[in-house]
Amino acid sequence: MGSLRLWILLLAVAAFGAGLGVGWFASSRVQPGAEQSSGPFDGFQREFVRTFKLSPERARLFGELLANYQRDINDLEQAQLEAGRTELERKLETVALTYRERIRNSVLPPDQRAEYDRLSAGIDWKTN
Repeated sequence: MGSLRLWILLLAVAAFGAGLGVGWFASSRVQPGAEQSSGPFDGFQREFVRTFKLSPERARLFGELLANYQRDINDLEQAQLEAGRTELERKLETVALTYRERIRNSVLPPDQRAEYDRLSAGIDWKTN
């Protein structure tokens, strides 16, 4: 019986090793240019430089312009996210206060509302 367990263990280790090797090989074949890529405009930049036969100096300048373009895009996206976050926080605050009132006025009987008001006074309804 111990021999059967040993064979099962060896088979499992061999299958794991084979899967690991095949996975490593396949990943290196699928992404051959992954090491060369450093930005979203790399392919465009290479084709542009090749098509217009830019000198190394002009190719460098073009690369800098594309890097600045990407930086400006990132800044605009971040600003939009920040603006959206502020708007979202305002909407969440409104929803939270609406439900606070609904809980108070629809769920609780009138004699428990004062206790609810006392307990909920310390709660930040914008985030909870």
